[in-house]
Amino acid sequence: MNITSNSTPKDIPRQRWLRIIPPILITCIISYMDRVNIAFAMPGGMDADLGISATMAGLAGGIFFIGYLFLQVPGGKIAVHGSGKKFIGWSLVAWAVISVLTGLITNQYQLLALRFLLGVAEGGMLPVVLTMISNWFPDAERGRANAIVIMFVPIAGIITAPLSGWIITVLDWRWLFIIEGLLSLVVLVLWAYTIYD
Repeated sequence: MNITSNSTPKDIPRQRWLRIIPPILITCIISYMDRVNIAFAMPGGMDADLGISATMAGLAGGIFFIGYLFLQVPGGKIAVHGSGKKFIGWSLVAWAVISVLTGLITNQYQLLALRFLLGVAEGGMLPVVLTMISNWFPDAERGRANAIVIMFVPIAGIITAPLSGWIITVLDWRWLFIIEGLLSLVVLVLWAYTIYD
């Protein structure tokens, strides 16, 4: 669906607020969790188990964003000319696989490779999401729709910190990545059955 600036809210299905915004918001929360969980895993035993120095920990955090740059522009093009639904669906699969594999690593070089790949897998998400919102919401509603979606940052922060701490305390840092990887698959099901381009 593509909403022109002349469209009025009456012309557009009202269910878009339930069928579009919640799945996008939840998917953004999952992407944020995958991005920052390393900050909880490091002091939670990952650094000791893998012999990761402070320098290597910084590199592992930064290399994500090098990968992230790779799909920024292609992600926007795919959203405009292709299917944002399929793009993010495959991204969720990639996030799940990479996160689970991170829970199975045995050295710091595997961590660097997987963090880079996670950055690549997440890089196109934001341009795709913004394009999908612009397709579904007219100018008069787009600001509110974007504001709701951007709430993923504080919401994810509220959820991620206690959840990560609890998982590491009860299980360990490896299970943090495995469980959050499996969460991506759960969200994939929600995405597949609710979202539309």
